[in-house]
Parts: sequence; C-alpha cells; structure tokens
Amino acid sequence: MLEIKIAGENAIIIYLSEQVSEHTIDDIAFFTALLKQELANVIIDVVPSYTSLMLSYRLDKIDHDTLCHQIRKLIETNTIMIKMNQTEVVDIPVLYDSDVALDLAGYLHEKSLNLDTLIQLHTERDYRVHAVGFSPAFAYLGTVEPRLVTARLSTPRIQVPAGSVGIADNQTAVYPIASSGGWKIIGRTPLDLSLTNPDNINLFKLGDKVRFRSIELAEYLALGGQI
Repeated sequence: MLEIKIAGENAIIIYLSEQVSEHTIDDIAFFTALLKQELANVIIDVVPSYTSLMLSYRLDKIDHDTLCHQIRKLIETNTIMIKMNQTEVVDIPVLYDSDVALDLAGYLHEKSLNLDTLIQLHTERDYRVHAVGFSPAFAYLGTVEPRLVTARLSTPRIQVPAGSVGIADNQTAVYPIASSGGWKIIGRTPLDLSLTNPDNINLFKLGDKVRFRSIELAEYLALGGQI
C-alpha cells in the first residue's frame, strides 16, 4: 500500500500500510531516514507515525506534483529491495552421493575437491532465483562459489532423473522432472518439485532465495527419495 494525501498547503501524509506490524515499523523508520536524506534540499521535516509519515516541504523549492512523483519513485524502488531482503528461504534437502549423482565422482576429480568441501561450498550460501526456465519449478540459481564453477557437459544427456541437482557455469539448479540436460549432476533431492503438485507452480519466483541442505541416505529415503 502506498497512498499520498494532502495535509495542508505545504504538507502531505504518506500512508505505507493499513495495519501496524513489525515490518511496518521498520519500513516507517527506513523511509523516514531515506526521505530526509534524498530530499533534504526541499523538505522541512518528516514526522513518522505508526503507519504513515507526515512530510512538510518548501513551496519555493518544489511543487506538490513533482514532490509526490519523486516520493513514489523512491519508495517503490526501495520497497522492491526490502521485499527481496525479506524473502523467505526455500529449503531443499540434498543427498550428495554417487549413487544418485551422475557426475559427482568426475566433478570432484575435475575440481580437485573432496566431498566434504564440495558440500560445504554448495550449502554455505543462499542462492537467488535469477530466472525460471522450461518449467515454473526449474529455477536458475546463482551464483555458486567460484571454486564450483564448471562447464556444461559437451554432450547433453537424453534423460536426467527428477530431483537431480546440477551445476553449469556459475549457476546451480534442480531438475523438477526427468528431462534432457547438460548440467553436471552433484546430488539429488527427494522432494517432488513437479507440477503434479500445484503448490510448485509458484514455488520459485524471481528474486527468491534458495538454500541447499545436506542430508544422509536415511533421511533421503524417509523423504521418499529413490536410488
């Protein structure tokens, strides 16, 4: 919600929410400081409230319409960044084992890594959804730690098992269904990410965060994973 109303000859009220919440309080504090900083040459004062800000400005420096336009641009642009930072993390359990990872042994040799180091490097960071591919549940995630960067297979496989976790260039991804592909497979998740589950249609959205979590064989099997 963003609504701007006239509050006097040289004053406006900026409504950021209809309800008081921790997020709203944080937003009020953030935008109070932001507007004071970015519009310092035209405003007189900014007074925060529970869900709104009252801003008074200098009529000799700026007119109402121009001010409102600048405020909307500042708030809308920074709201996108705030929401990205507040995005919930999608947790994906992964079994890193050659029994389910088609390229794991060769990949470890190629990168001169042991399994523990690979797992640490692949699971220690949150990945952003950079794009969504052939399926709403196929998310291009980046970026991987530089030591994990690798080229795609020279010849793509005709079929990669569903749930396979792969790396190609500086991105990582999970195959939601069995399909062809050239990513190097380093693990597999037992989660069903196919669109037979309608919840997966909106599982990954641009800017979302994804975190991989290493699991043992027993948990993998308990969660429905197949060898």
